[in-house]
Amino acid sequence: MKILIADDEPLARLRLKRLVEEISPEHIVYATASNGLEAVDQCIKYRPDLALLDIRMPAMDGLQAASKIAKNNVKTQIIFVTAYDEYALEAFDKNAIDYLLKPVKQARLQQAIEKAARFNTHSSDVPKPATSAKSPRQHLCAQTHTGLKRLNISDILFFKADNKYVLAATSNDSILLEESLKALEEEFSENFFRIHRNALINISAIQSISKSNTGQFHAHLHGSEEILTISRRHQAELNRLLRQKP
Repeated sequence: MKILIADDEPLARLRLKRLVEEISPEHIVYATASNGLEAVDQCIKYRPDLALLDIRMPAMDGLQAASKIAKNNVKTQIIFVTAYDEYALEAFDKNAIDYLLKPVKQARLQQAIEKAARFNTHSSDVPKPATSAKSPRQHLCAQTHTGLKRLNISDILFFKADNKYVLAATSNDSILLEESLKALEEEFSENFFRIHRNALINISAIQSISKSNTGQFHAHLHGSEEILTISRRHQAELNRLLRQKP
């Protein structure tokens, strides 16, 4: 992934560059900028897949730069990296992929970059090795009021859409993800099955399937009191899948 870093502080740019390179050698910082004007020019010139933009910069701030980048039809995804939390709503109005607060933790940056990679709709000019096909993640992270929380994929019992977020739940914990259920279904299709337009379940966690008096099917999972509705269109496919399982 080609990445641009824009920040008016040289040390901040260097730190972000180091974190990006430590996350994966496939992420290449193609350009840096010290203000919004430079960021726009670099995006038009290099067409990076992702731009990490500070918000408070001279000449042009990060929010203005994001608008200019979009108006120039540059399909660069935007992640804002700032010390100020009051711009979050405006940032997401600019279709930002994520909003990171300084000092940025590597795990949180990695989560944001992985999200941008899934949203990326155009091909990178960077040649990728034949072995670059990404395996499904082994864990998911989310920022909570107590800090960064991490769940192992193998412990997750179900994903359930919850307004703008997706709830990932284990037997004793949960996090809210800013990812689509469709993207999670595609990534973890080997172990998770869609039972409803708003839910995926861990196939190995299925304890039983019940049927109500009205003919509605429900899934019961080991370690969870949540009763999940199975839509009629997915019930037959789920039955076939369970019969095929050893």
